[in-house]
Amino acid sequence: MKKYIIIALLTVSAFALKAQEGTMFFVDYNVAMPLGGTADFTNNISPRGVDFETQTFITEDLTVGLGIGWNLFRQKISDETFYYEDLTITGTQFRYTNIVPITVNVKKFFMNNGDYLPFVGVGLGTSYNEMRNEIGVFQLTDDKWLFSVAPEVGMLYDMNYKSFLTLKLKYNYSPKSGDFASISYLSLGVGIGLK
Repeated sequence: MKKYIIIALLTVSAFALKAQEGTMFFVDYNVAMPLGGTADFTNNISPRGVDFETQTFITEDLTVGLGIGWNLFRQKISDETFYYEDLTITGTQFRYTNIVPITVNVKKFFMNNGDYLPFVGVGLGTSYNEMRNEIGVFQLTDDKWLFSVAPEVGMLYDMNYKSFLTLKLKYNYSPKSGDFASISYLSLGVGIGLK
């Protein structure tokens, strides 16, 4: 529940920042592919993801902003034996990985005279990560806040003086912490931006 409260607060903050001159607001739909520790637990490509982001120009071609996202990976494993402490359970497993990254982003835009505006960027921050395994009536959940880094490349297409189409490729990575596995995935985002 706390992740939904954080998402709501940051979304409201983003709309408040949107009113400032030189600020852009983006919403992107993401398709993501799990990698590393994420793929070890849930290895299916996920069509369930979204990013919200604000960016403010601090120079003519450099922005700084705040981003928050959500990605859900899901996998069904039939007739698998699962061992946990003193339990041995055989049945169909439903595995879920929920990831909510919150980052401060810096982007460098490559200005040209056309309608396309390519960029590179990086985000640093934290992510809330939850791994859940459901087997029959049993549910095992582990969650943790981790440091997060997210480099990206992308392009904006200027539709008119107030809106953009966006396309971006982003790699999200959070290192392993204690017994909690590292989190990494590659996402392809398509969306819209307003200025």
